[in-house]
Amino acid sequence: MRVERLQVLVPVNELERAKGRLAEVLDPAARAALALATVTTVVGAIREAGHEPVLLTRDARVRSAFEGLAAMIDEDPEARGLNGQLESAIARVGADGDLGELLILHADLPLATAQAIRDLVDEAPPAPSVTLVRSGDGGTNAMLLRPPGRFALAYGANSFARHREAAVVAGMAVAEVQSPALALDVDTPADIERLMALPAGRASAAGKVLTGDGATSPAAQQ
Repeated sequence: MRVERLQVLVPVNELERAKGRLAEVLDPAARAALALATVTTVVGAIREAGHEPVLLTRDARVRSAFEGLAAMIDEDPEARGLNGQLESAIARVGADGDLGELLILHADLPLATAQAIRDLVDEAPPAPSVTLVRSGDGGTNAMLLRPPGRFALAYGANSFARHREAAVVAGMAVAEVQSPALALDVDTPADIERLMALPAGRASAAGKVLTGDGATSPAAQQ
């Protein structure tokens, strides 16, 4: 099923706090550069797929880097944690009318492509439904909600299973899409090893940052 234009909500942490679990192998500047590179890849894939990236962030550098390339939504000072921030953002994105569908996509997907996003949307069942891409550690890297708001978000450990169960309880059809391009995120040194073992990983914006080859400017990659 194709849609004309889908809003894709991408939560982006502050760059100076990004990727803390990589501190043993990357210094703060390198972690920030890696985070910016993966956001650049994700935003580029969303735009190439014909959809609208909406960055949920309070980071001034991110907001400046993607000005004109993505819509921005501020973090809610009263919301707690990632789930609270996403729930608040969804309410604000849909404030102007009925929000029939929304894709939540993580910002740290170095292999994300437009085709992977198109395939995810094409494989999604009709509403009411939830379409999920599972990360290697049981998280939820992508979640297409048709519509959002039927159950509480449960990002965190084992979120894939919790989202799937919540959707079933809510009476929604559930589909899991096998997507290598969206399944690999970069949270740990082992994730970096997996990324750099792949030709596409070494050629990605994140891979170039990790090898010291290439800039991370979003404008340069659009």
